[in-house]
Amino acid sequence: MQGRTMKLIKAMVLSAAVFVAAPAAHAADFDDGWKAYQRGDFATAASIWNDLAQKGDAKSAFNLGTMYDEGRGVEENSTAAISLWQKAAAGGYRPAEHNLGLVYLFGKGVPVDHDKAIAYFQAAANGGLAKSQYSLGKMYLAGFGVPKSQSEGFKWIEKAANSGVYQAQYNLGKMYRDGDGVAADKTAAAKWFLAAAEQGYAPAQNHIGVRLARGDGIAQDQVEALKWLILAAKGGAPQAEDNRRELLAKLTPAQRAEAEKRASAFQPKATS
Repeated sequence: MQGRTMKLIKAMVLSAAVFVAAPAAHAADFDDGWKAYQRGDFATAASIWNDLAQKGDAKSAFNLGTMYDEGRGVEENSTAAISLWQKAAAGGYRPAEHNLGLVYLFGKGVPVDHDKAIAYFQAAANGGLAKSQYSLGKMYLAGFGVPKSQSEGFKWIEKAANSGVYQAQYNLGKMYRDGDGVAADKTAAAKWFLAAAEQGYAPAQNHIGVRLARGDGIAQDQVEALKWLILAAKGGAPQAEDNRRELLAKLTPAQRAEAEKRASAFQPKATS
C-alpha cells in the first residue's frame, strides 16, 4: 500500500510498543536483560531474553522480537520478530498481539491480512490494551477491515480515552463536538479536549483554548485560554497562532503576562 492510502491507515493506529521495562516484581534475569539494554549492551540483553524466551517467558519473547524488528543487538529479521511475537501472544501478552495486528495490517514480513490484523487488535483490546482499543476504534470509524460503525468506534475510543491515550481523548472530544456516534455534548467535548491538552497534545490545546476564550462547554477564562493557545502555537497546531494573536489583542498587559507565566510553568501530565 502506498501514498494517501498508507497515510490514512497509519493515522488510524498507534505504533507498535517498543520495549517493556521490568517491574521490580519480575525475575532478576529479565531485569538484568533490561539493564543491559538500557546501557546499550544490546548483545547481552538479546542473549538473556533469548534464554528466557526459550523457557516460555512471554515478555522476554516480546522484547527480543522487537530487537529483531529493529536490528538492535541482532541482525534485523522480520521473520524472527514475528515468530517471537507469536510466541508472546500465545502466552497472552497483549503488546505482542498489538504488534502482530500492525504486522498483518501493513504486510511487514507477511502478506497483508486484514482479518488477522483485526483479530489481533480485538484480542488485545478485549484484554485491556489501550492502544489496541484506540486503533480498533479508528478502524471502525473508517470502516477499514471492519463494517463501518460510529457506535463501535465510539465504544473503543472511549475505553482508550479513559485509559489515558491522548489521541483517543482528542478524538473523543471531536466526536462529542460533532455528535458522531454519540449525542453532541459541548461540555463533554471540552472535558476531553482538556484531558488531551494536559498531556501536551498541541491540537487539543488549541481546541480547549478556543473554548475557554468563548465559554463554549466550559467556564470562560480568557487568561487560561491564552495559556493554552500559546502552548498550542509553540507545538505547531494549525490555526493556533492566528487564534493566539486574535485573543492577545483583547487582553490587558497584565492578563498577557499571567498567561505567559502559566504557559512557561506548564508540565505535561503523565498517565499511569
